[in-house]
Amino acid sequence: MLGRILLAFGGLVVVALFTALLAPFFVDWSSFRVGFEEQASRILGKKVSVHGAVDARILPFPSVTLHDVRVGADTDGQPLVQVARFSMDMELAPFLSGEARIFDMRIEEPKARIRLLQDGTLDWMRGSRAAIPARTVVIEDIHVTGGEIDLIDEQSGRSRQITDLSADLSAASLNGPWRGEGNAALDGYEARFNLSSGTADAAAKRMPLRLRLWPDAQPVEINLDGELTLADNRPAYNGNFTLDVLQEEDETEPVTAPPPGPRVKGGFELTNDRIRIPQYRLEVGVLDNPYVVTGEATLDTGQKPEFLLTADGQQIDVNRLGEGVRAKTGRDPAASAQRRINNFIRMAASIPIPQVPGRASLRLPAIVANDTTIRDIKLDIRPAGRGWTVDNVVATLPGRTHLEAKGNLLLRDRISFVGNMLVASNQPSGLADWLSGNVAPEIRQLRSTGFSAAVNLTPELQRFDNLELAIGPATLKGRLERQSPNDQTPNLSVSLAGNEIDIDAMRALASLVTGEDAGRDVLDHKVAATLKADRFTAFGVAANNVDTAFTVAGGALSLERLTVGNLEGATISAKGRVEGSLLSYSGNGTLNFHSADPAAFLAMLRDRLPPHPVLQRLSRNSTWFANTSLVANLSVGGETGGVGVSVSGTSNGSALVGALTLSGLFDLTGDTALTLNASLENAEPMVLFGQAGLEPLPFDGDGPGRLSLDLRQGPEGLAKADLAFETGKTSLYLNGDVDIRDQSFGEGRGHVTLKSVDLEPYLLMNGIGLPQFGTGLPLTLDTDISMTPGAVEVAAIRGDVDGNSVSGGITMDRKAPGMPATGTLQVDTLDLAWLGEAIFGPLGNPQTGGLSSKPFAQPIFGNLDIALDVKAGAFRTDALGDVADFSGRITHRSGGIVVENAAGAWQGGRLAGRLMMSTGDGMGLLQARASAENADLGPLVWAVEEKPVATGKLDFDLSAESTGRSFAELLGGVSGSAELRLRDLTVAGLNPDAMKPLMAQVDKLGGEVTEEKVRPIVTGLVHQGNARIGSLTIPMTITAGEARAQNVVAAVGTTKLAGEGRFDLLEDALSADLAITYDAGEEALAGGDPTVRLDYSGRLTRPTKRIDITAIGNFLSQRAFEQERRRVETLQASVLEKQRLRREVALYNFQAAERQVAREKAAAEERARQQAAEEERQRQATEAAARAAEEERQRQIDRTPFIVSPTEDMLRENLPAIPPSDLPGLPGVQQ
Repeated sequence: MLGRILLAFGGLVVVALFTALLAPFFVDWSSFRVGFEEQASRILGKKVSVHGAVDARILPFPSVTLHDVRVGADTDGQPLVQVARFSMDMELAPFLSGEARIFDMRIEEPKARIRLLQDGTLDWMRGSRAAIPARTVVIEDIHVTGGEIDLIDEQSGRSRQITDLSADLSAASLNGPWRGEGNAALDGYEARFNLSSGTADAAAKRMPLRLRLWPDAQPVEINLDGELTLADNRPAYNGNFTLDVLQEEDETEPVTAPPPGPRVKGGFELTNDRIRIPQYRLEVGVLDNPYVVTGEATLDTGQKPEFLLTADGQQIDVNRLGEGVRAKTGRDPAASAQRRINNFIRMAASIPIPQVPGRASLRLPAIVANDTTIRDIKLDIRPAGRGWTVDNVVATLPGRTHLEAKGNLLLRDRISFVGNMLVASNQPSGLADWLSGNVAPEIRQLRSTGFSAAVNLTPELQRFDNLELAIGPATLKGRLERQSPNDQTPNLSVSLAGNEIDIDAMRALASLVTGEDAGRDVLDHKVAATLKADRFTAFGVAANNVDTAFTVAGGALSLERLTVGNLEGATISAKGRVEGSLLSYSGNGTLNFHSADPAAFLAMLRDRLPPHPVLQRLSRNSTWFANTSLVANLSVGGETGGVGVSVSGTSNGSALVGALTLSGLFDLTGDTALTLNASLENAEPMVLFGQAGLEPLPFDGDGPGRLSLDLRQGPEGLAKADLAFETGKTSLYLNGDVDIRDQSFGEGRGHVTLKSVDLEPYLLMNGIGLPQFGTGLPLTLDTDISMTPGAVEVAAIRGDVDGNSVSGGITMDRKAPGMPATGTLQVDTLDLAWLGEAIFGPLGNPQTGGLSSKPFAQPIFGNLDIALDVKAGAFRTDALGDVADFSGRITHRSGGIVVENAAGAWQGGRLAGRLMMSTGDGMGLLQARASAENADLGPLVWAVEEKPVATGKLDFDLSAESTGRSFAELLGGVSGSAELRLRDLTVAGLNPDAMKPLMAQVDKLGGEVTEEKVRPIVTGLVHQGNARIGSLTIPMTITAGEARAQNVVAAVGTTKLAGEGRFDLLEDALSADLAITYDAGEEALAGGDPTVRLDYSGRLTRPTKRIDITAIGNFLSQRAFEQERRRVETLQASVLEKQRLRREVALYNFQAAERQVAREKAAAEERARQQAAEEERQRQATEAAARAAEEERQRQIDRTPFIVSPTEDMLRENLPAIPPSDLPGLPGVQQ
C-alpha cells in the first residue's frame, strides 16, 4: 500500500517537473498551451491537456500558472491526474543557460488515480515511455495542497484513498535526492510524514527512500528505511523499520522524563498484495534491560489472502515496564472471574479480525501485570468470519491453574464459545486470591479443583455436557445447564453424582466466577436438581450416603426424596411439598430421625443455627438423648394458617409427645406467635432432669416422673409458660411469663411451688450438697421469682424445711462477676456446726467419736457469693449453748463464710462477735472474735448434785485464729487470747473456814496423825459451805489448741485461793487445779503449808475431781509433832529443875553436915560417901534412860510424821523421896 502512495505522489512530481522543464521552450506565448501539452505528454508518457486558462510572465522572474491540468485517462474516462492549479516560479539566469531552477512550485488540489492491474503491475507503466530530463531541473521548493489519490487494487478488489494531502518538497534534481514533509489522511486516518531519498537509479529502477510517519490516532513514530523498486512494473518497498511508542510528560511537578515506550524493529517487504516482516524484535521497558519479543508476521492480500503472526518472548513484567496507577498490592478488590472474562472478551473484540485466512501463534513464558501472573502461554488461533477458531489455548493462571480450551469463539453480533474446556488448579487459594482478593475458608482447605466439559457458552445459555468436576478429593460427573431468556426466570438444571459434594466449596467457587454470593443467585432460578454422593457437605456440615431429588419452580418446592445415611451420627429421611406465595402457601411433609448417639448432631445444630441457650444446653446434655427415634409431621398453611409440627417418639427411654404451632412460615426469627406443648415421661427422673438441661448425677429419684411444658408466645411480649415436674412424692410447678429470645432467654417472672417428702435424692442427683446430709429433708416451699437483664430476684420465700420455718428474699446480680447475691433470711434455728460443715466438711469422725482428721475438701457451696442478713430464733453453738434472738450478716464468698455483726441473747446476757471460716488450696482458716456481757455463769459450768459448781455474772472478750489442713489440725492449732471477768462469784462446795474445825477434830484423834486418818476429815470439811469470792478477772492465752489460765489468785477472808487451768479444744478435755491455803493463825508453823489442792480433769461437762491433802496432812502431822515436842521439853525442864533443887538441897545439907562434921565427922563422912555413890548410880541410870528415850523418839520421827508418842510414862520413873531437910533456912525448901 505504501508503494502505491509513493507511486502516485511520484507521478504528480514528474508532471510538475516536466511542466517546469518545458516552460522555457514555450516562450512563444501564442502557441504555449499546445506546446506545453505536447512536451508534457512526451515527458510523462501520458496525454496531458490544459482545460483552463494559462497565465505566464517573464519579469521579474519567469512564472507560469496553468488551470485544470489533466493527465491521461482511466478505463472509465476519468483523468489519471487532475490538477486544479499548477504554477511555478523560476530563476531567469539558469533558465537562459538551459537549466531550469524552480525556486517555488505550487500544486493545488491535485487528484490522482493509481490502479494496480490483476497481474500486480501498475496501470500507469503500461504503454508509457517517459523521457524525463532529470539532471537539468532543480526544484528548491514545492508546495502541494488539497491533494487526493485514489489507489485501486484490481488484484484484491479493494480501494484506498489518500485525502487532505499537503506537502513541502525539494530536490537537487528530478533523480533526487528528495526531501520533504507533509500531512495526509489514508482512509480517514490522518498522519504526518517526512521523507528523504537518495538518487534514483533509472536503469535498475530503484531508489533509496527513508520515510517517517506519525499517525494522529496513535502516539507512535514509524521509520521505514529501504529501497523503492520497480521490477516488471510491480512496485516494491523493502528495508528495515522501527516503531516507537511515544510517551508524553505529565503535568506533575517536578517534571521528569517519561519512561520509554515499547519499541519494535525489524525488516519488512512491502508489495501491493503482501506485507512481510521476516523477523522483528519488540522491546518494552527500560532501555538497559528491556522485555524482548521476537517473531515474524505476514499479511497476504493477493489471490490467496492469508496472514501469519508468530511471537516468542521472555517473561513479561508489566509492572516494570511502566508506572501505571495501582493499588498498594496491585490487586483489584472488585475483580472476579466473570469480570476478567468480560474484560478479556472486550479486549478480544477490539482486535480486528482479519478477513483473510491465516493463523496466529503466540508463545510466552509468563506475563506479570499487577496481581496477575500468567505462565506458559501458548495460543494458536485462526480467523473465522465473526470470530476466531481456537485451535489451542494453553496457559497457567495464578494458583497453579492450568487452562486448556479448543473451539469456536464468536465475537461479532453475538458472543459465544462452543468447544471443550479444561481448568485445573493445584492451588485454589491462590486462584481465589487472584480472582477476588480474598480466600474463603472452604477454598483454603482445598488442595486442587477443576473441571472439564464440552461447553456451549453464551450470555443466555451456559451448558456443560460430559461434565467432570473435581473439588479437592471429590469427583463428580454429570451435566449442568443454565438458561436465562430475556425477561424470564432463569432455569438451572443440575445432575451430579460422585463420591463427594461440597456445597460450600461449590458456592465459593461459583462466587469467584460471578463476584457475588452464588447461593443468593440460585434462589432466583427455577431449579431441577438430582444429587447423589457418598459424602455431602453443606454449610460446614458433612453427611454420608445422600440421595436427593428436588425442584423449585413457580413458587413451589417439591422434595421428591431425601435420604441421609449418616448426618453427624443420625439417619434422616424426608419428603414433602410446599407451594404458594409468601402471602398464601400450603404443603405438608414427613421427616424420620434416628440416632443412637445424637451428640454430634446436636453439636452441629448448636454451631450452625443462630445462637440460642436451648441449643447450647441440648448439645451439652446430648448424652441424655441416646437412642432417639422421632417422627415429625409438618403441615404448612391450611387450617393453621402457619406451620404445625407434631413430634412423637422415644429418647433414652423417655416417651416424647410434642406439638409446635407457628403463625407464620417466613417469620421464624421475628416476632412470630407460637404454641409449644411437650411432655416427657420416664421411669428414671434423672433422665428427665438431664433432658431438661440439668446435669444430674447417676442417683435414683423417688419414682417414675413426668416433665411437661406448655409455652404460648404472642406476637410480642413475653411467653406464657407452665413447667411441671411430678412424681409420687415430689412436685415442682413453675408458672409465669418468660422471654424465649436468645439474648434475653429466661428473663421474666413467675411463681414456684415445691413440695417433697424427701428432697435429698434430687439434691444429690443434681450435685447439690448440704451440711449434715443424709438424714432426710422434707420440704415445702413457695416463692416468687423474676429475672431481668441485671438481676434475679427470689422474693416472698415461704416454707418449711424439716420443721424449720423459713422466710425471706434473695437478689442476685447477673452483671457482676460470679453473680453475687444479697438478701434477708429468717429461720427458727441456725446451727453453727451446719455452717462449719459447709466450709470444712464433716467436723467429727463417726467411727472414733473424735474430730475429723481428714484433709479439707472443697467447700460444699463452691464459689457461691451470697450475703444474707439472717435472723434466727435460736443459734446453736454446741458448747456455748444457744444464742436466742440471733441476728447477723452471713457472707459466703470465695470458699469461706463470714458471720459479721453477730449479736443475741446468751445465758441471760448479750453475746456479740465475728466469725470467719474459709478454705483454700486445702488449707483451712478460722478467725473468731466474741464478747459477752452480764451472762450467767451457772449454766456454763458443770453441776454437782444438780447444782452448778459456780454462780455469778460473766463478761468476756475472746480473740482466736488458726490454720490447718483438717478440722482436728485446725482446732489443734488455735491461738489467741481471752479475758474472763467474773462478778458476784460464788463457788459451791468450797469451805474457806474449815481450818479451826479441822484442827479441833484432828486433836481429838488418838495416836499418830496419818493421811488415812486426816482425809475423811479434810474432805468433809472442805466441801461444806460456799466460797463467796466476788469479782475476779482471769486472763487466758490460747496456744496450739489449748486455752491456759495461770496464776489466778483470790481470797475469801484469810483463806487464799490460787489456781490454774488448761482446756484442750481438740480433746474437749479440762485440766485444772485449785489450791486452798488456810490461815492457821497461832497454830502456824514455820515451813508448814495448810493447803488443800483440788485437781480437775476430763470433759468440761463432768470433770473428775481429786483432792490432794498431802500438804495439809503434813501440816497437821507437823503440828502434832510440835505439840508433843513441846510437851516433852516441858517435862524435861521440870525434871532438871527438880534435880537442880535437889542438888541445892544436897549442898545445903552438906554444908549443914559440915558444921556438924566435927561432932560426927567419921560417921557423917561415911554416910556422905554412900549417899554420893548412890546418887551417882541413880544419875547414870537416869541419863541412860533419857538417851534410850531420845533414840526411840528419833526412830519414831523417821518412820512416821509423829515424833513423840503421846504417852505420859515415856520419861517418867519413880524417883526416891527427898529426905527431910535439916536446913529450914534454905529458900524454897520445905519439908
